[in-house]
Parts: sequence; structure tokens; C-alpha cells
Amino acid sequence: MKKTLTKKVWSKDSYYKVAEQGSLDFEHPAMKLLVKLAKNSKNILDMGCGEGTRLGKIIDKKQKGTGVDISTKAIDLAKKKFPKLNFAVGDLEKLPFANKKFDLVYSAFVLEHLDNPGKVIKEGIRVLKKEGMLLMVAPNFGAPNRASPPFKGNRFRKLLFGFLQDLFLPFRPKRNLNWRKVKPIADKNNYQIDWDTVVEPYLGSLVSHVSSLGLEVVKTSSCWEEEGNVGLMQKIFRFLGRLNIYPFSYWGPHLLLLAKK
Repeated sequence: MKKTLTKKVWSKDSYYKVAEQGSLDFEHPAMKLLVKLAKNSKNILDMGCGEGTRLGKIIDKKQKGTGVDISTKAIDLAKKKFPKLNFAVGDLEKLPFANKKFDLVYSAFVLEHLDNPGKVIKEGIRVLKKEGMLLMVAPNFGAPNRASPPFKGNRFRKLLFGFLQDLFLPFRPKRNLNWRKVKPIADKNNYQIDWDTVVEPYLGSLVSHVSSLGLEVVKTSSCWEEEGNVGLMQKIFRFLGRLNIYPFSYWGPHLLLLAKK
């Protein structure tokens, strides 16, 4: 799927104009955390950097910033905007970097666009130094009460089965993420936010998966504070989630996970 999206969607200037606006939002709790982490990091990697705006905003003159993206168009734009930073075209499933190179590795609203997010996470861990920090943020589309724009299944069935799966999540094998795959609805002529989603990330399974890979989970959040105007049922979920009641604490609009190697 990444080849199709790279050619038809991720090669358009219009796509990166939309992406740039999202990258300028530093009021999001995950972005506030990223800024704080960046201040204490010397060598930073942005996995799926797009046109480079987010990385360019968190780097100062004393730090090394590197961005990698599968899109040649994205990297060309990034190099023009931020010529003092390092940008490279590359597949996140096979990063073009040595082991233990970075002390902060992050992906921001990228996981939902990956064919194999589990493999990408392992690559991020591989290039992370010992005691380094891994930060991931994405739409929490895989939560039982949520769905991505391309989702075509039954929402009630997803809610019911997702809730039941969450009850058994602590006892399930932690080897695979098992995120639901969806077919993107974006094409070369039509694009809206997250129409290029290919999997539905979920905080609950991500926490157990990252723990199984030997990392220490330092912070998690499903960002309930980012929820907009919603109906009664969602307000009940939000109330329970903000009380930190499981599994509703995992059902917010975005996933945020910070882990230490």
C-alpha cells in the first residue's frame, strides 16, 4: 500500500500544505512533551518527518536533527525549508542508520499510515541509544469506540468486541499489535485528513507490545482532553476515562506513549 500512497498521495504539494498546518500545533499534550524531551536530547530522529516542520521547530543550534521519510517530495521540501538539518529518503521498516545512534526517536501521526507498524517500532528501538527515549503519538482509531475515515465495518460490533477484547488484553500474547487494516480512501485528486490511513492504532495493545520488547513504559495517555463536542455515550466514556478507569482510560482520541530503552 505504501507504494501506491507514495506515488498518488504523498507526492503532492497540496498534501504537505495540510500536513504543515498539523505540524504547527504545539498545544497538543504530546507536542508539549516532545518539546520538553528535545531540550534534553543531543541527537534526535523524526520517523516519518514529512516536510520537516515539526523537527525544524524543536531543534536548536546545539542539537543534531535527522528526519527520514519515504516520500522524495517530502524530503525535497524539508531540505529547502531547513537546510541545516539532516533529511533522508528511506523506508521506516529499514532505517538507513547504525544501531544506537539517537537519544530521542519519535513518530508523530505516522503509525496509522504504515503497512507494518510493528516492524517500524522495532527499527526505532534499534537505532535508539541505551537510556534513550521513544515517543509515539497517533490517532487512537483502534479504540473500540472509534474508527478511521476509511473504516467500513459495523461500529456497534466494533465497540462490543473491542470492549470484550480489552477485558482479556492483560492475558493475551504480547508479540503482535494485531491492529485492524483498512483500505485508504485518498487518491491523487481527493484528500482529507487521515483518508490515507492503512491501519488503526490502539493505545491498549501498543502499551503491552512495547513492554514485551523490553522497554520501560514511562508515560501513556489517550488524550481525552483533546476530545471535541460529542454525544452522550462518548461523554460517559470520557468521564470514565478521565477518572483513569480501565479500559476507558485507553479510549481517548489520540494515543501517546513514551518509553525508555
